[in-house]
Amino acid sequence: MLRSGVVVVALIVLPGIAWAAEHRIGQKDKTFSVSTITLNQGDSIVFANDDQITHNVYSTAKGSEFNLRAQAPGDKASVTFTAAGVVEVRCAFHPKMKLVVTVKQ
Repeated sequence: MLRSGVVVVALIVLPGIAWAAEHRIGQKDKTFSVSTITLNQGDSIVFANDDQITHNVYSTAKGSEFNLRAQAPGDKASVTFTAAGVVEVRCAFHPKMKLVVTVKQ
C-alpha cells in the first residue's frame, strides 16, 4: 500500500517581537571602532581586542554595570544590554577610550 505524506508548515508572525542582535566593536590603537552605537533592549555587543595591548572595558551606568577585566590582545567578550537608556563605556587602562551606547526600548 502506498502512502502519501503531507507536511504542513505554519509560520506564525507575532507583531512587536524583535529578535536580539549581536554587534561587534573592536578595540585598536587605544580607541573603540565606533564612538556611538544604538541598540535594542536585549541586543549584545562583542568587545574584541584587536590591539597589541591589553584593555579593560567597563561601564558604571546604573542598570548596565559590567567589567570585562583585563582583555589580552585577541580576546573577545560579550555584554547583553537589557536596560533602556544611555550607557557610557570606557577602558580602565586608557581613559580617553569612550563609547556611548544608546539602548532603545
